[in-house]
Formats: sequence, structure tokens, C-alpha cells
Amino acid sequence: MDARVEKTQRAVMAAAADLLMEQGPDGLTVDAVVARSGVAKSTVYRHWATRDELVAAVFANCAPEIDEPDPSLPFEAALRSLCYSFVDVLTDEHWRRFLPALMLLKSQMGEIAALEHDMHRQQSNVIDLVLRRGVDEGELRPDVLDDLETTITLLVGPVLMASLIDSVTIDRAFSDRVVSQFLAAHRSAAPGRVAAAS
Repeated sequence: MDARVEKTQRAVMAAAADLLMEQGPDGLTVDAVVARSGVAKSTVYRHWATRDELVAAVFANCAPEIDEPDPSLPFEAALRSLCYSFVDVLTDEHWRRFLPALMLLKSQMGEIAALEHDMHRQQSNVIDLVLRRGVDEGELRPDVLDDLETTITLLVGPVLMASLIDSVTIDRAFSDRVVSQFLAAHRSAAPGRVAAAS
């Protein structure tokens, strides 16, 4: 990408993200972005044909991606590392302020709904890999994979809920408690595990 084009796009994205955080979706207009960024309206429209395309681009630019934990980690350490990643995302000030707008706009804009779907799929794939590691290591019951969406909700749901209601401190200690309760409910009763515990 041409350096000037890249600089222009960065300026527009920064201005649009600031407007979204400060004023919510209604404040993110092309005119407001032009005024904030100093980029000409014609230039903005050259890169994003509509305001909806610009809004979707802001979310895509800021959307977090959850990485798979180190494959060398044993299952429980990998699961805790994964949950820490979700805590880091949900306590990031930018994303905390974007998330309500994402939830609102996904029912109004197809581009946002598609982005939210892609984010969910990427995160679900990473969680699936870690849970399968738990089943393969004999740490989790195989039935946790029968209804993966429910299992993911039981794991990530408490962290997401806590971030939305803002009534508890979301930190690694909270994350460890969530993981411990998840494991208590879903641990395998395999003979090897029972023998090791006794």
C-alpha cells in the first residue's frame, strides 16, 4: 500500500474509533470523521463508499483476535491462558466501549453481523482446540464436545456477563475462579484421573 494512502486510512480509522467511543454509533458520521481527521470527504468516500462501510471497517480494524495457547502447555494451563486472553480483551478500555455498539449494530447492519459472526467463529475454533486437548488428555468428559456452543457459553459467559454489568472486578483471580468452576463441572471421571486423585 502506498505510504500516503496508509497514512490517510490510519487517520480516518483513528478519528472514527475516537468518535465511536466518545459519542456512540450515532456520532460516527462521515462529516464528523472528516472534521476530526482532516481528510477530505471525497477521499473518505474513495475508500469507503458508504457510512456503513466505514463503521464496519472501524470494528474490523479494532476487533480482537484470540490466539491459541502454546501447544506445549498441558490442558489446564492452556485453558487458564485462554481465559486470561478473554479477560484481557474484555478489560481493554477501547473494546469495552466498542462492545455495546457492536451488540446494537449487529441487528441493524449486515456488515456488522457478518463481522461478529467471523469473530465468534475464530474464537470458537480456538476454544474448540483447547477443549479437545482436554478430552484427549483425559481431563474433560468427551460430552463437552457434543454441544460446543453451550460448553463455550458456560466457559466464557461468566466473564462476558461480568464485563457487561461491571459489578465485579474482572482480573486473573476472577478468571481462575471461572476456570476452576468450569473444570469442577466437566472433569473426566476416567480411571486414571480417579487413581491419581486418590
